[in-house]
Amino acid sequence: MNRFPWPVLGKARYWRTVRIGGRAFLLAAAAIFGVVISGVVTPGTAKVFVETSDLELSAWYAGLILLQTLICLHGLVFRAAGMSFRQTWPLTVLSTLIAAVVAIAFHAVQMPSGSISMVGLLLLILVRSEWVWAVAFGIGLFTIGLLWWWSLPESVQPDDYAIAQGAVFGIVGAIAVRATSWLAIRTAELAAANAEIARLTVHQERTRISRDLHDRLGHNLVSIMLRTELAERLAAADRLQSERESRAAHRLARQTLQDMRNIAHGTLVADLDAELAAAIDLLESRGAVCQIRIGEQPEGAAAEVLAWVLRESVTNILRHSQPVNCTLELVRIGDRFEFMIGNDGLLSSESVAPGHGLGGIAERVERIGGTCSAESTGDRFVLRVTLPAISPVPEDAPADE
Repeated sequence: MNRFPWPVLGKARYWRTVRIGGRAFLLAAAAIFGVVISGVVTPGTAKVFVETSDLELSAWYAGLILLQTLICLHGLVFRAAGMSFRQTWPLTVLSTLIAAVVAIAFHAVQMPSGSISMVGLLLLILVRSEWVWAVAFGIGLFTIGLLWWWSLPESVQPDDYAIAQGAVFGIVGAIAVRATSWLAIRTAELAAANAEIARLTVHQERTRISRDLHDRLGHNLVSIMLRTELAERLAAADRLQSERESRAAHRLARQTLQDMRNIAHGTLVADLDAELAAAIDLLESRGAVCQIRIGEQPEGAAAEVLAWVLRESVTNILRHSQPVNCTLELVRIGDRFEFMIGNDGLLSSESVAPGHGLGGIAERVERIGGTCSAESTGDRFVLRVTLPAISPVPEDAPADE
């Protein structure tokens, strides 16, 4: 059965809610059964048996009340699963129909006050609004009014003391059911929220690792590839330069290994000065002429984000173009930093399409309140980034111990 026991609540979700509720659900179920058995089933069944001496009829009465109790327990699960009264109102209709059956079948020997009170208990479970107390109080007054209207044998007609005792028990029972139901519902909601937090934390960590691997390791691997290719071309013409490029590739490979460890432990931090020097060195080793204009540099989160932006931008340049001239500018204008990096030699306009590279840059920049734009004209590509001078701490930044 795909749906159980309600059209909008799947079987798996139903039992997951029960499992999450745990001991709080057991406490609520015990409170509901305690109130019903002691206040409704036991006295009501005894009265039916005394008047009729019919054990089967007494069992039918007890069974109908217990059926209403099971409806209350189902309502507790539905309520804990987050369903509103608009979705669960048929439970109230069903419980009311059972109360009507009790009133018709046992009108000569027993008042339907017990089964009517079960409708009130169900409403206390299903309805979120505190106005439900007014409804429950109205049901209580209606039940008490039945005592004067309902025609019963004089021998079992309750006196004023019994009525007062029943009213007090009803109030205490209603409070107990509402309180324990609230506890069970909040416990289930808290457990579900914790599970969602855990899921989102795992997703966030996976996103961080994926982004850092793409930005950091992708750049390093491209750099290693270019340096080894350059060393291979220079092996015959300039052996010393070839050896320098090979050693540089080796150092970069060792750094890549360390970066991978830092990414795994969440301790990788990008340094803007180091990235600027590495970017210029890498572009010039590729044969590009770099025009550089560096003014005041940002600090804190903006500096780290800009370092990542610079690294990914250089990676994209090396992957998707054969640059001859590159321009790199970083200036402060008012309360914002303006960063621009451009190059010529773009191989294809398709390289400008949003992907992991540009998408990762935009994600990092927007996280601290900046903006990012990219455009291509002919074979020239320009990336512009604007960052606030005072940047908020990124949402996924580790908290200080």
